Amino acid sequence: MLDLRRLEILHRFSARGTITATAADLGYSPSAVSQQLAALEREAGIALVERTARRASLTDAGRELAEHAARILDAVESAESRMRARVGAIGGRVTVSCIPALAPALAPHLAELQRGHPELTVVAHETGSTTAAAAVLDRRYDLAVIDDWSAHPPAEGTGLSVHRLRREDIVLALPSGHPLAERPGPANAARLRQIVGDRTWLCAPAGQLSRAAGDQRLTSVGAVPPRRWEFEGLHVLAALVAAGAGVAFLPAGIAREQAGVTGLRPVPRMQRTILALTRTTTREDPAIAACLQAAKQALGSGH
Repeated sequence: MLDLRRLEILHRFSARGTITATAADLGYSPSAVSQQLAALEREAGIALVERTARRASLTDAGRELAEHAARILDAVESAESRMRARVGAIGGRVTVSCIPALAPALAPHLAELQRGHPELTVVAHETGSTTAAAAVLDRRYDLAVIDDWSAHPPAEGTGLSVHRLRREDIVLALPSGHPLAERPGPANAARLRQIVGDRTWLCAPAGQLSRAAGDQRLTSVGAVPPRRWEFEGLHVLAALVAAGAGVAFLPAGIAREQAGVTGLRPVPRMQRTILALTRTTTREDPAIAACLQAAKQALGSGH
C-alpha cells in the first residue's frame, strides 16, 4: 500500500521541482523529504527519483506516479470536504494568500472569523497574482485573493474555482497640483500622450499584471515616458504620485484614498477584477467556505 503522505510529498516535488523548495513548502528538512521519497520508492518497487551530485529529478515512473498522486489527493480532499460539510463545524487549518494591496482590507475579516471559531487556524501569506493559481492547485494555499488587470479575467479551469469579488476602474493618477488635474475630463489618447510625455512614469516592476496592462495602454496610444521608476506596491505608487514624483495608472479606490492625488478616467475604460481562487475539491469545506465569505465581505462590490 502506497503511503498517502508520501504521495503528497511526491506530488509537491513534481510541482516545485527541487527537494529544497518542496521541504520549504511542507516545513520539513531537505533530508526528511529525501528520506520520504526513498521510502516511497521502496513501497512502489521502482526508482522514482534520479539523483545526481547537484540535483534530483523524477524518472518516467516518478512522473507517472505523480500524475496518479494528483488524482488520488483530489479524491481524498473532496471526500474530506464532504465529511466536514456533514459535520458543519468551522475548524482546522486554512492557508490564505493575498496580494499586499488588498491585505489591509481582508485581514480584519479573517481575524474576526478566527476569533469567532477557536478551532479554526488561518495562516496568511503574501502572494503575487501571476503565481497564485498554480500555488492553489499545488495545495500551497487553500484560498488566494488576487487582482487581474486584463480585459478577460480567467475562467474556471481544471481543478480551479474562480470567484469574482468586484470590478474596479483604473485611473490615470496625477498629483493634485498638476495643471491638467484642474481640468476634469477623461484621459483620451492625446491627453494621455501629453501627460506622460513630460512626467516620470511610475509603475510596478516587469512581470506584474498592472505593469503589463499599463504598458499595453501606453503602447496603444503611442505614449513614451521619458523616465520610468519601478516600485512594488500600488499604495507606494500612490504616495509617490502625491509627492509629485510622477504619474501612474492606479485603481480608483487607491487613488481616492490618497490625499494629493487626482484621478482621470482613461478612454477607453480600464478596469481590474478582484478574484478569489479555490480548488474545486474543497468547495464543500465549511472552513474554506467561511474564509471565502470573509473575502467577499471585505472586498466584494460595495466595499
